[in-house]
Amino acid sequence: MRTFLWFPVLLSIIGCNHADNQFNTDVDSDTLVVVASRLFESRTYQDFLEPIAAPWPIRWYNASELSPEELSAALAEANGVLLTGGADIHPERYEQAADTSRCGNIDLERDALESFLLNEVDLARLPFLGICRGMQFMNVHGGGSLHPHLPDVLGHNGHRGGEAGNTSDTTHAVRALRQWSFANWQVGDSSTVVSHHHQGIDRLADGLEAWAVAPDGLIEGVARKDTLSYPCYIGVQWHPERSAQGQPLVENVGAFFVEHMLKAHASSH
Repeated sequence: MRTFLWFPVLLSIIGCNHADNQFNTDVDSDTLVVVASRLFESRTYQDFLEPIAAPWPIRWYNASELSPEELSAALAEANGVLLTGGADIHPERYEQAADTSRCGNIDLERDALESFLLNEVDLARLPFLGICRGMQFMNVHGGGSLHPHLPDVLGHNGHRGGEAGNTSDTTHAVRALRQWSFANWQVGDSSTVVSHHHQGIDRLADGLEAWAVAPDGLIEGVARKDTLSYPCYIGVQWHPERSAQGQPLVENVGAFFVEHMLKAHASSH
């Protein structure tokens, strides 16, 4: 993995001069391009989205493995940005630095990278999907905060299964509060989904609204209030890529992202 602590400084020098990029200019006209904050050997995110996008192939860029110049070029091609699951976000980003004592692993380099990616999404209005940590970072990026350790607030550890030393997932229900254009779920639809997190949204960012919740009231889905400028800026706390298929809040989350990427692709060709 490349180091990104110097990333914002270098990008301020080189910029994201999309017009001058010569990076992978041979992308097929029928290929969707996704920039993901981090991809893993398990390929769960690819295996989730590629069948949904078929027959359109997806070209993937793992932002964590790119130099700033390469990332700038990849974003010039991108039809969508995906923030995936991972380590805790440094609580200093939501002005609660003392909460580090309740955090697990913290990845400062990834925090810097994902902040940059969301700034690019804001500028280019790229379709965006955040999953687990990705949804939490959406909220922090927008000025919201997180609960450092949900059992302290909820009184249970029902969002992260297993005991100490056991990282097995747990399942719980989520329910949709609303939908948008291209969304193939209805208000009130519910699904039993895989979850694995010990942090969650506390103060919701002003620019976001909740669109799904867990039975205990924890916010499980968020999106931009401004759906005209950001028709696909959506996040889920659960893992649709690891949840049982055939449920309204599983494949349809990926389909919502893909439909907007197809629309973005069509408008750029």
